[in-house]
Amino acid sequence: MKFRLLIPAGLALVCCACVTNIHPDVTGNPPPTEAFSHFQHFMLEPIKVSDEVVHENAAVDKISVYMQQRVGTTLAGWENRSQDGRTLDVQPYIVQLKFVSGGKRFFAGALAGSSAVLMHVKFTDAQTGRVIADPEFYQRAAAYGGAWSFGGTDNGMLARISTVVQQYLDHNYAQAIGGPTGLDGSQQ
Repeated sequence: MKFRLLIPAGLALVCCACVTNIHPDVTGNPPPTEAFSHFQHFMLEPIKVSDEVVHENAAVDKISVYMQQRVGTTLAGWENRSQDGRTLDVQPYIVQLKFVSGGKRFFAGALAGSSAVLMHVKFTDAQTGRVIADPEFYQRAAAYGGAWSFGGTDNGMLARISTVVQQYLDHNYAQAIGGPTGLDGSQQ
């Protein structure tokens, strides 16, 4: 009789072990206090991370590359070298990150859990220090999707987070309108 209860209890424990508890606080980001087109110069800072993300170096490095490719390229296109003017400082900060690598996916499959990333990006007027916007961005890769793709969706999540940031920039360049966190499903 006791053995019959041991198997379901063990299965429940395994399922609880792979739960990812990273969630955004909001589903939509408010608009910045002014449109990004009011700035003539743009500076993308290196990504900073919280203490709980420090051990995820490989994933942070990949996100940094994608941020340079997507966000850095957008900002470089807006740069107005012929004019003096205001500078927008873009400061990404990864609050939470759980990344399931390809090796973990290969051996543990869906039992390794979901991957997820939560990042804030502070937009600051470099001359005055005034915060223009501090939106939150979120992306995840489902456990079963990661298992079936052998980690492809996990790696895709690292690219998608920078795409959501880049889209926020694009949407708020001409007019301050806000944007999604990425939670709405359109960037997942």
